[in-house]
Amino acid sequence: MKEYESLIKLYYKHFDTKEVYRSRIESPSAYVTDLEISPILRGERVKDIKFPLFYVSLVELSLLEQNIFYNSKEIISLSSKLPKTANIACIRDIMMNEIEKSNGIEGVHSTKKELYESINSEKATRFYGIVNKYIQIIEEKTKKIETPKEIRDLYDEIFKKDILENPENQLDGILFRKDRIHVSDSKNSTIHTGDSSEEMILDHINNLIEFMNKNDLPSLIKGAIVHYYFEYIHPFYDGNGRFGRYLFSMYLARKIDIYTGLSLSYAIFENKKKYSDLFLNTSNVKNYGEVTFFIKGMLEFIIKGQESIIEMLNDKILKLTYAESYIDKLKDIGLEEKNILYVYIQNYIFAKDNPLKDKELLNYTSNINSLPTLRRYLKELTDLDYITMVSKKPIIRTVSNKVKEILY
Repeated sequence: MKEYESLIKLYYKHFDTKEVYRSRIESPSAYVTDLEISPILRGERVKDIKFPLFYVSLVELSLLEQNIFYNSKEIISLSSKLPKTANIACIRDIMMNEIEKSNGIEGVHSTKKELYESINSEKATRFYGIVNKYIQIIEEKTKKIETPKEIRDLYDEIFKKDILENPENQLDGILFRKDRIHVSDSKNSTIHTGDSSEEMILDHINNLIEFMNKNDLPSLIKGAIVHYYFEYIHPFYDGNGRFGRYLFSMYLARKIDIYTGLSLSYAIFENKKKYSDLFLNTSNVKNYGEVTFFIKGMLEFIIKGQESIIEMLNDKILKLTYAESYIDKLKDIGLEEKNILYVYIQNYIFAKDNPLKDKELLNYTSNINSLPTLRRYLKELTDLDYITMVSKKPIIRTVSNKVKEILY
């Protein structure tokens, strides 16, 4: 089969790309959107040219979509084997990994420890907003976006603390920024220019929301196009990439599954250059607004993220099965102590960066209703070197080094 090549490649192979573009966009297999761009030339928009975004329905895209839905079934099957503690810990840890990697893509340093502290601390920390919004994805409390103001409200909830620490990024328009913004590479060369005014931003955001809420094309393809166009608009002074990936994660969690939705940034982080090139090539004036290759690249990222989840689940389920046989053979503790130790082991295998508070443990011990009773069992497990205290205020414990050596 003849390779389907990008218009940029064909330009450098001396093809008549205007004619190829015309044949593609007029093809029965093309979908032409109502979303328009002014293409980019040497980092600046070419103001007197506009292209509608379009893609061609390649068999390759259909196969990638099929692979994603197949992987999702496998993920759901594997996760259904997890006991309650393991499942909760696993989803939380994947979520923290997603946020850490999304931050890392933009050069924002964060650790899992910091991110966990944002939900465990009584004080509002820097990352509280974004962590809280990802928790809403897990709890299925996200809402359909229908107005530009809802996008602004989401942004404020996610980045309020960041803006307080960096007031130069405060939005100065009615809803979005009103000044121009340029995106630069590591050499400080301009590679992208966002919408030039708030009026333009509002017009494009309204078009994007209308496109988002249509049901006339496959959901994964629509999600990829939305992701591109949001970053093309660049409505904020800071946080555009993290916000855009949050929206995409929210969408994938709703349309595919939570695990898939929370594995996108991990795959992107592993290949940041490919991710950046997808945006740059799609906006390139020689590309004529074709998003076929952007869609393909994003579907490949989704699959990569899913594969990492499947590998992780298989590995940790194997460890959990081994741990069950280890606990079953213990002769020096009773059934209640074994059940408690099993909870600690689950949490350590799936979320070792977030050890359990004593109070949290009560949520997983159906036969023990009071903290004093629970702590009698915990003392015995501590004395026998199965668990150890890692914090006194609040009291937090995890498995002992003896148990860790058995598990790893």
